[in-house]
Amino acid sequence: MSYYDIDSIIAENQKIPCTCLVSIPGLGHEGREVSQGSKVELPFWLAEVFAVNSFVDIHMPPPFSSVVRNALKANPNTVALRDTTTHFYHFAEQLLHVVSDTSLAEVVLDTLRQRSMEIADAAVNPQGAIQQNNSFIEGLDDFERLLFRLAYLSHRDIARWQKQN
Repeated sequence: MSYYDIDSIIAENQKIPCTCLVSIPGLGHEGREVSQGSKVELPFWLAEVFAVNSFVDIHMPPPFSSVVRNALKANPNTVALRDTTTHFYHFAEQLLHVVSDTSLAEVVLDTLRQRSMEIADAAVNPQGAIQQNNSFIEGLDDFERLLFRLAYLSHRDIARWQKQN
């Protein structure tokens, strides 16, 4: 990902719950010190730096909680990822660079695999998909919306090409 990638910037600004392992001066409200053992929510980019330097312990953020994971394991197509975070996959990718959690990686990959099939089906027949499964289309995160748009445009271009020949 590029330094100027807006999706990465937004994903890295997601708040993440942390516990301070040491007192951190100037981090609190109005520049106050945050004491050791305090629970704080930090933007991911800052929590990542602090975690690498053993200043904080990162906890699993709400979009990847056990409740969301269990729902994704049961049926990924029924979960509105956009309601958890608009950049679900980008955020998961960034988080997995810091937190070693193979079960999270498996859940995210399985979710993408299963949802991409539904996205491809919806892209071939967008009018029918919107009428039949509007909640699924509305619940797509930004990466899935990009996949939907690309699949739709590809299908449209192939259909135009076939009509010409």
